[in-house]
Amino acid sequence: MHDPILERTLRQVRAERACDRRRRGGVVTVVGVALAAAVLAGGVHLGRHRAPGARLLVATAADGVRLTTTVAPADGWVRLSAVVAGVDAGERCLLVVTDVHGRRHVAGGWVAPRLGDTALAGAAVVGPDELAAVSVVTEDGRVLVTSTTRAP
Repeated sequence: MHDPILERTLRQVRAERACDRRRRGGVVTVVGVALAAAVLAGGVHLGRHRAPGARLLVATAADGVRLTTTVAPADGWVRLSAVVAGVDAGERCLLVVTDVHGRRHVAGGWVAPRLGDTALAGAAVVGPDELAAVSVVTEDGRVLVTSTTRAP
């Protein structure tokens, strides 16, 4: 049987579904572009506001977690300004400094937000010439990303 009302209703449902898919795709694109812009802006900000003698460390893990850190030397210790992106929402994280002797020093902590990146400042009692690496580590000990200051 040929039912014109049923066919018209099915056409309308299909058109509405296609419209919803396009709308969702647009939202995902907008969120992705906004996240990329925030990460870029954080990197530009860190690059422009470096203290004399400061070093810029950048690392990206295979799963997309990114760490951009400015390390500024002080008298026997270091100041850190970091931007972290790509961490799962709600993850409890620590910014960890490792010295050349393998000792780890916690320089800060935070809970990853749902959207966007995290900018934080920290410090560690590690001499500037003793700094080996800066890492993002979860509270349960998983290392998400590490940037090193020296060639391995």
